[in-house]
Amino acid sequence: MVNLLPAVLVGGPPHAGKSVLFYSLTKTLHERGIDHHAIRACPDGEGNWFQEIYETIGINEIRHICFTDKQWTDTFVNGICSDLERRHLPFLVDMGGRPQDEQRRIFLNCTHSILLLKPEDAESIDLWRRLIAESGLPQLAVLRSELDGTPELDSESPIIQGTITGLHRGSLASGRLFNALVERIAALFSTYRPEELEQAKLTMAPAQPVNLDPLLHGFDPSAHEWKPEMLPRLAYELPVGESLAVYGKGPGWLYGTLAAQVGQQPFYQFDPRIGWLSPPTLQISAQSPPAGITHKLRKHEHSDASILTVRIANEYLDYLQANNLPFPPVPLENGLIIDGKIPHWLLAALVCLYQNAGTAWIACHQPQLHGAVVVMSRIPTRAVGDLVSIPVPRNDAL
Repeated sequence: MVNLLPAVLVGGPPHAGKSVLFYSLTKTLHERGIDHHAIRACPDGEGNWFQEIYETIGINEIRHICFTDKQWTDTFVNGICSDLERRHLPFLVDMGGRPQDEQRRIFLNCTHSILLLKPEDAESIDLWRRLIAESGLPQLAVLRSELDGTPELDSESPIIQGTITGLHRGSLASGRLFNALVERIAALFSTYRPEELEQAKLTMAPAQPVNLDPLLHGFDPSAHEWKPEMLPRLAYELPVGESLAVYGKGPGWLYGTLAAQVGQQPFYQFDPRIGWLSPPTLQISAQSPPAGITHKLRKHEHSDASILTVRIANEYLDYLQANNLPFPPVPLENGLIIDGKIPHWLLAALVCLYQNAGTAWIACHQPQLHGAVVVMSRIPTRAVGDLVSIPVPRNDAL
C-alpha cells in the first residue's frame, strides 16, 4: 500500500549547511503546531540536539559524542526505508552526502524534495539534480547556500529558488526565503488536518492516552518545551501504577519518567515511524550485546551513581529485533545514569529494566542541560526532576 503522507527529502552535498537548515525547519514547524517527524536518513550522527548544544560544549567533545565514524550499511538503509514506508505522520527527511547505489532507494520512499546546493561545487550540483530527476520527486525548493553575502528570493512559484546565507552551526535560518519555504512545507503537511491525524492516533491508543502538547500548555501556555522542574507536577497529576499511552513530542527523560510512573503496568508510546508500541523486554546479563550495539558501565566521578553509556554504532537498531537485548548488572544500592543517543522506546525500556531490578534512582542524560534528569527515585536525597551534573565523556569512554 502506498503511503500518501508527505515525506520531504532535504538533500545536498556535505558542508552546505543542510543540518542547520533542517533543524531550523523542524523547530519552526513544531513551534507553529505543524505536526510532523524529522528523520535523518544519513548515518552522520548529528541530531537536533547537536545544533542546540554546539555553542555550549567544545567542538571536540561534540564530535566525540556524535560518533561521526558511522558508515552506510544495508541494515541502516533497509531500516530507514521501512520507517518511511510505515510512517504515521508527515516526515522531513535529512538525506546528505553523496548517496550511492542502494542508498538511493530512500529517495523512492519520499514524496517531495528540497535541494540545498553549493554554487562553487558544480559536480555536486549535477549529481543532486540528476538524483532528484531520476527519482521523479516533485521539487519544493532549489536553494544556493552561501555562508556570507546577501540572501535573495528569486522566485516562489512553481519552485522556491534563491540564495540562503548564514547557515552557521549554532544559528537558525531566517529571512524571506526561509519563511517562504516554511509556508510551502506547512501547506503541504496540512493537506491532512493535524487534529484529525492526532485524534485518529489517540482513538487507537491501547491505554489511557496522555497527549503531551496540551498537557504542556496546561502547565505553561507560553512554553514550547518541557523542563525538568515540571516533572513533580506531572507525576502528581497522572495516575501511579496505571497503564498509560503517551503521544507527542518530548525529551527522552520525559518518556523515562512516564515509563517509570506506570510501574509494573503496560506502558505504550507513539512512534511516528511505527505507530503505538510498548518498549521491548530487555534482560540484565553479562552477555555481550549483538553487533551494532555497544555499552559500557563506569563510575560517576562525583556522586553515588554508575553511568551506562549506550551506543548504536553502524547498524540500524530495529524495534522488532530489540527484545531480550542484554544489558549489564549495576549496583542496585546506587543510582544509574543512562547516557547515549538512543530511541525513546529503548530509553523507556532501560528505565523499566533497571527500575524493576531495584535500582535506587535513575536519571537520563541530556547534553543540552549539562546533566542528567532524575526520572525515578527510591531515596529521599534524589527527587524526580533533579538535575545531576555529568562530566563530558572522555575519549576512551567506550
